[in-house]
Amino acid sequence: MTLVVPITSTYAGILGLYYLILSIKAAGERFKSRIAIGDGTNHLVRKIITACKTGNIEEVGKIDHHAYDNLLVSIRSQGNFGEYAIFILLFSLICELNGVPGKILNGLLLAFTISRFAHVSGLHAKYSNGFGRKIGVFLTFISLLSLSVICLYYPNQDTILNLINKQ
Repeated sequence: MTLVVPITSTYAGILGLYYLILSIKAAGERFKSRIAIGDGTNHLVRKIITACKTGNIEEVGKIDHHAYDNLLVSIRSQGNFGEYAIFILLFSLICELNGVPGKILNGLLLAFTISRFAHVSGLHAKYSNGFGRKIGVFLTFISLLSLSVICLYYPNQDTILNLINKQ
């Protein structure tokens, strides 16, 4: 059996399983906080408005403004992952079909995979600003930039090289 895109396929499987884990965690946080839609902000706003309308301004200070922090972190961990993973896998597929060397793709997809694990770890740190988040963002941007440039370069390399040689 000939595999056409084994590298992208392998990482799609790994990333897909991790996305499922993040989705299950987000669903669990929704269940715990009893929030079916949204991130809990509307519930907090309603409590504040009710306290103000009833003249119980001191009640506003008693509202737990961090009640939905874990839910928000889980939602954004899942959402942010999905926002980047789909593009990275699409660009990887294009690169692999265009014959980009496997070592380059493996390196970039490994870096991206590590970046996503690190990013989630950083989001779960205090104030959602752990070191993993910084590493995750950096590696994600490097992966996205590299794959984007490779997608531009590989199908157009003859034209690009001709333009460079003419100058």
